[in-house]
Amino acid sequence: MKSLFILRAIILRTMLLGILLTSTTIYASNKPTTFLGPNLTGGFGNTINNTTAYSLLGEVGVKNLRVGGTVAWQLNNTQFLKASAEYLQQNITYSFNSGDTSQWVSQGALGADYLYQFSGYRYEPQVDVAAYLSHAPNKSLGNRSTTTVISGTTTTILNQRHIAGSDGAGVIPTLSVAPWQGGRAGIGLNYDNVRYNQNFSPSQNANGLGGTFTLNQQIAKDVSMGVSAAVRQPFNNYAANVSFNNLQYHGTWALDVDSQYTAGKNTLPSTWNVGLSVSYYMDSYQQNSGHSSLTSHHNDLLAFASTPAVYMPQVLAIAEQKVTRTSKSCGAAPSITGTFADQIVGVGTTTLNSPTQFNGTNLTYTVTSNFTAGSGTVTINSTTGAVSATGNSFGSNVSIAIKATDSCGRAITSNTFTVNFI
Repeated sequence: MKSLFILRAIILRTMLLGILLTSTTIYASNKPTTFLGPNLTGGFGNTINNTTAYSLLGEVGVKNLRVGGTVAWQLNNTQFLKASAEYLQQNITYSFNSGDTSQWVSQGALGADYLYQFSGYRYEPQVDVAAYLSHAPNKSLGNRSTTTVISGTTTTILNQRHIAGSDGAGVIPTLSVAPWQGGRAGIGLNYDNVRYNQNFSPSQNANGLGGTFTLNQQIAKDVSMGVSAAVRQPFNNYAANVSFNNLQYHGTWALDVDSQYTAGKNTLPSTWNVGLSVSYYMDSYQQNSGHSSLTSHHNDLLAFASTPAVYMPQVLAIAEQKVTRTSKSCGAAPSITGTFADQIVGVGTTTLNSPTQFNGTNLTYTVTSNFTAGSGTVTINSTTGAVSATGNSFGSNVSIAIKATDSCGRAITSNTFTVNFI
């Protein structure tokens, strides 16, 4: 039974080594963080009629491009509904065994959001339910050859590289209240289901529950600040902003300075960004004086339309690779310096001198001798080369030779030396 267990272990170890030295799908241990900015965002919003408004958004950064649009409806005094679409491109750094590479990846997303305001209640509670669908296409990269060290041997490998896009969906119900003057705090429950479309191995999912916390506070007339933290299955996202609202000049302007950090989970890269947003809201309803006038009704609708129903902080795409061994670099052949001297030892088991005369990398040692059956034995440690000889009788002699072989199969044999047992 013990022999069977040992045999199974040897077979398993051999199979694993074979896989390592042929081909396997692996993920690079290094996960770089990409700075996408600085970023400039422009927005435009307007009412279409008494119950409908829209907004457009454009975002430009050194490594970040986004366009989107939103249409919002006020169903009654307490209920709002909006739908959004966006297209996002980002230049993200991905890590592979053959080195890091920056790649433009893209993603499209659709979203819907329903808001219910509880009128006349203390703390002004609101319930908001948002949902999204997203798709990021795959991207194939060229193969690269590089070298690595496997079991101490420099080996040439072929690195097949691929960026796996994703199909995602999620829902975020949120409850927010105004616990003090000028402040609004919200807590949401996230559910995400993101499937990465991999080529080299079965697709992996990032699905499950998470949570989001938001806090917005007015700090002066028409000046507010906000922070948010989202712990989700594909990533964690942290954001902060300072907003300057209701700047009047032929309409209403808003300025926003913001920053955010997205910490990718599993193999999703991480990104961070800082930016400036400039938004303009033009009211189509005029008073007799000819000046623009935003009523409270229009303000609520335009404010609701100005925030997209879907805003993905990052393209959900991961690096995937396959590594195949193509050749080994064997280095210098094993060599030997000096000779092994004859030795005189006592009868019994004796550890002889180790083969310090051998030079080489990853050497495996074997030994031959002229002992006849019953007269004695000679063994060797295949890793260290230490030789043990056992002579069973006084005056017996044994001739021994040691052979060293490297991982490329090249071998060299020592001189034959004699061990006399007295």
